[in-house]
Amino acid sequence: MRVRTAAWLAALALGLAGCGASTAGEPTTAATPPPPTAEPSPAPCRTAEPVVALGDAVDPLPVAWTSAEPVSDGHGLLVTWTSGVAPCRVLDRVDVSYGTDTVQVTLYEGSDPDVRDPVCVEIAIEKQTLVKLREPVAGREIVDGAGPSPS
Repeated sequence: MRVRTAAWLAALALGLAGCGASTAGEPTTAATPPPPTAEPSPAPCRTAEPVVALGDAVDPLPVAWTSAEPVSDGHGLLVTWTSGVAPCRVLDRVDVSYGTDTVQVTLYEGSDPDVRDPVCVEIAIEKQTLVKLREPVAGREIVDGAGPSPS
């Protein structure tokens, strides 16, 4: 099901709220470089592509994620990973299992079932999805179900 939730958009907006102001559109020329400044430049914003699970991807396989940050007082996770472009690589589902000391999160990706014989460029992009948790993280370690747990 392809439903985008307001909660996901709100979480993404909060994540981007700390980004520095853009200077796009401000005229600059090679002949007149900007004056030096004593203030550090703001850190560049991460521009991960927000995605939601389709639930019907073709041949889904587990894929490793790079970070999982608790949100909503630990009742959700903002999971980030590197992947290929749609329709070749789409999020099928996210499985979560709860242990005494860990919360295991496994992402599954496959290809979009609505696109036959897609042309797939081989570039990597950063993606994010918001995972609602049945139980809060509550101090447990968040581990990747697609690979070895971080040390």
